[in-house]
Amino acid sequence: MNPALAKTALAAAPIDSEGARAFLQQRVSLLARVALVLALLIQAVVTFVHFVAGGSDLAAGSDWTVYAHMGVVVALAAIAWRTRRGHRSTRELAVLDVACVAVPTSFSLFALWWVPLSVRPSFPLLIVTAYLLVLRAVLVPGSGRRTVGVGVAFSVVLGGWTYLHHLRHAPAEIGAAAVDAALIATWCVMGGAIIAGVASHTIFGLRRMVREAMQVGQYTLLRKIGEGGMGVVWEARHALLRRRTAVKLLPADRAGEEAIARFEREVQLTSELTHPNTIAIYDYGRSADGVFYYAMEYLHGIDLQALVDRYGPQPPGLVAHVLAQVCDALSEAHAVGLIHRDIKPANVILCERGGAPLVAKVLDFGLVKRVQTESDPGLSRADAIVGTPLYMAPEAATEPERVDARSDLYAVGAVGYFLLTGGAVFEASSTPAVIAHHLFTKPVSPSERLGSPVPADLEAVVLSCLEKEPERRPATAEALSARLRESGAYRGWTRESARALWKDWASGSEPRVPTPSAPPRLTIGLQDRVAR
Repeated sequence: MNPALAKTALAAAPIDSEGARAFLQQRVSLLARVALVLALLIQAVVTFVHFVAGGSDLAAGSDWTVYAHMGVVVALAAIAWRTRRGHRSTRELAVLDVACVAVPTSFSLFALWWVPLSVRPSFPLLIVTAYLLVLRAVLVPGSGRRTVGVGVAFSVVLGGWTYLHHLRHAPAEIGAAAVDAALIATWCVMGGAIIAGVASHTIFGLRRMVREAMQVGQYTLLRKIGEGGMGVVWEARHALLRRRTAVKLLPADRAGEEAIARFEREVQLTSELTHPNTIAIYDYGRSADGVFYYAMEYLHGIDLQALVDRYGPQPPGLVAHVLAQVCDALSEAHAVGLIHRDIKPANVILCERGGAPLVAKVLDFGLVKRVQTESDPGLSRADAIVGTPLYMAPEAATEPERVDARSDLYAVGAVGYFLLTGGAVFEASSTPAVIAHHLFTKPVSPSERLGSPVPADLEAVVLSCLEKEPERRPATAEALSARLRESGAYRGWTRESARALWKDWASGSEPRVPTPSAPPRLTIGLQDRVAR
């Protein structure tokens, strides 16, 4: 390769992270594949001219061009293959990037060397080179300065070739050769350097703007994975740790003073919790444009709502196993005076941790309340109804100031009922009707709802959580967890059962554990939370 090209190729590229390097490798591979397709089309034309149409007047006797062009095809295929797999350094990618243009251009230089001056071969060479440079600018991320540098280097080579080609066929016309070379080099600078540089600068600038817009602190946002009343959750990647993280954002349209205070309190209170069944908080801050966020562990699994929607009612052993873990997480929270107030299927995710399948994680402490220690009464007004109606304890609707740890246990019972039967405890066509059922209607037993037996001890535990009066429910989350673990359903659920079920879910197949079919149920449109 020409030394000027090599030096330009090794110029500083806009690579500031592993993700950017991987993206560059992907784009260089794409450039090589596109150039390969174009080369194959040209190869077909060249082969037709030489072997079918009886040769070409442009390069009479130069059948070697067919085979030389095959070398171009092989070289581009090698570049495409090399950049498709493995880890290529920035330096190597910079060289391969320019090689995608240099290989076809070099072939054109040699193939047209014997063409008579009267045919003006420098012009098709100019077109080929300029097209390749613009194609490179569009496909490969790079600064405008680097692209202009590459274009200028090719322009110098093309101008020098034009000068020497002219002298080869007309040695006496030194002045005409210089004019011809200057003209070709100028056009190449304009088309292959300046225009390509502008395109590269514009595309690179837009990509950088998008990347900056997707940057929150040390985290790069990858894709939105959820949205709730207290913010939007994104899958993200830490710039240095390379660890997948979930980042929760408070959008600007929700960033009122009360929302900000509640958001800050959520992360502060949740960060106090360290139980393995509670989602872990890593970081908290505000982006450069004022967006509040906090980072938490990324959970690759399935929430209980999606689980039932996809597979229907769940085995009693799994239900006992999951509810006990939820109780363990709540036990720690209740011990430090925190009430979740929004336990529901969507806020419990089953995942794999340390090789253990079906680990339950409790998340979304957006409505958490500290008992008797609220620093700002406005954040948790006594007359505000908070929570999700389908899983809300009766006292949360009538006397919000009475909400305590036993209100969370009511929601645990409602979640257990949902897992066992595939439907909510009470279903109705409106939110007030659902709340009225929680206040006055006795729940139908899971066995009766399903039309098939549910282990009596587990059913009794679930129904005890759904008592209207808090005093009649289990006293603490710890006591409820103990009762669940004493049930036959829990003791009969083995690690092998959990692993087999997790494997089925991971493969997308139906669970092998037999479960009763879900009864028909009315789908109602309820808001995620009652307006406060």
